Parts: sequence; structure tokens; C-alpha cells
Amino acid sequence: MSIQTVSQLRAEDALKQLGDGALSEIFVSYIQQLPVMIHQNGLGQAVAFYKSKGDEHLKIYNILKNWLCKESKIFGADRANSDLLKNIVETDMANYRMAQSEAQAYLYWLRHIAKSKPKK
Repeated sequence: MSIQTVSQLRAEDALKQLGDGALSEIFVSYIQQLPVMIHQNGLGQAVAFYKSKGDEHLKIYNILKNWLCKESKIFGADRANSDLLKNIVETDMANYRMAQSEAQAYLYWLRHIAKSKPKK
């Protein structure tokens, strides 16, 4: 059994979340825009925007929610099935910063994997 680095776990999860099929150009562009929005506005505002938009934005929100609330355990096992936005609002500043940093690290992989996939 091999031990994976956190970066490898992020990449593996991003690959799993994006699946085997082709991705729409607009979906890929929304994935590419999210890290910039987080950097400019903060994690809370960026995620609230993506959650409110629905459709493709909501898919990306749910991918990030799965990573931050479940896989990476940023918000703890007791919050694994709860809402990402609720976790962000209720957490302390240290955990918020950690979540924002982890989101950026995860989105690095999500962006690169999305760009490498065939487009619809």
C-alpha cells in the first residue's frame, strides 16, 4: 500500500469529480474563474455567488463542498454532510483561512484536470 501526498489526494478527487466524459467550455471557464473570485473577494463571497447562480456554478460549488466538508475534513467529520456556506459562516478566522487556502490548492488541480479533458 502506497502513501499518497495531500496533493495527490486532491488530484485524485478532482479527477473523480470531473468524471470520464467531455466537459462543456462554459463549465471549464467557471472552474477557472473561481480561484480568482476567491482571491479577490474571499472564500465566503465566492462560494455564496456560485451557490446562488445554480446550474454549472452549483455543480462546481458541490464539488468544492465535497472536498472541504468531507474529503479534506477541513470542517470536521461532524459537519461532513452540512452546507459549505453554513460552515464558512460559522467557523473561526483560523479555520476560514485554512479552508480558503485548501480551496485554492484543490482548485489548482480541478482547473488543470478540467482543461485537459475533451470539450463538448
